[in-house]
Amino acid sequence: MADLDRVVAGIACRDVLADLSDFLDGALTATRVAELQAHLDGCDTCARFGADVAATMQALRAHRVTREAAVPPVTAARLRDRLARAYLAIE
Repeated sequence: MADLDRVVAGIACRDVLADLSDFLDGALTATRVAELQAHLDGCDTCARFGADVAATMQALRAHRVTREAAVPPVTAARLRDRLARAYLAIE
């Protein structure tokens, strides 16, 4: 992105980027969503970047679901057991 200090609809591009993940996850207040949406409506650069990030996240989530289904139950159980033991070892 060229100018992260560019302000559109009262918000700098860098602030939009800081909230982008939460925006895409639906984790922001309605007020903040409206503020960011106003910026995106007026900033083609952030809108394109946000759309690219959203598409990437969607593709990764779809791939994760597909891959999870392909993991044999025995392998998944062994992995969960090892992760649990590793977690307990660091506490």
